[in-house]
Amino acid sequence: MPTRISLAIALVLVLTVCGFLAARWREAEHRAESTARWTRFVMDSLGTTLALPSPPVEPWGRDSVYWQFVATAARLQSRRWQLAVQHWAQARGTLLDESDVEQLRRLGLADPGRQLRDSLNVHPELIPFKPVLGGRMFYDEIDVLQTPFVFANFEDGHINGSMLLECQVEQGPRIHWQRLWARLD
Repeated sequence: MPTRISLAIALVLVLTVCGFLAARWREAEHRAESTARWTRFVMDSLGTTLALPSPPVEPWGRDSVYWQFVATAARLQSRRWQLAVQHWAQARGTLLDESDVEQLRRLGLADPGRQLRDSLNVHPELIPFKPVLGGRMFYDEIDVLQTPFVFANFEDGHINGSMLLECQVEQGPRIHWQRLWARLD
């Protein structure tokens, strides 16, 4: 009789452990599915789709090495997308075509879009409006249009406006600015 009781207790214990492990397994699969859905959502929002490799069919292929591979591949792809986003963020605000860029490089500007924006940033005196409450006017956004024009938004924290400028680049490079038009918003 004692062996039947100990056998029943062992059976209940084994079933309990199996149930616990099955619940943990289901929870892990649910987390993996939700992570894959979230990753696809993020990648689709970036205009890129993501297709993670499916787990190997073999029973030994579903171990942590496979998931480490998937995580590493996802991190590498994420880094590539970060670099692409950084590239387009740096290129944003420039409408220069290749011939304009080449001409400006011949005049001594290694990175024409950035250098023109940096040069204008150090000339807040071109903004024809006085700051309110003793503030300081600064450029909020600068868009380099086709040579020789630049469009800039400015503000001081209280008022803001826009202006169109013309730049002349001389060998050296030396950049000269002339305001063509300005208005307050």
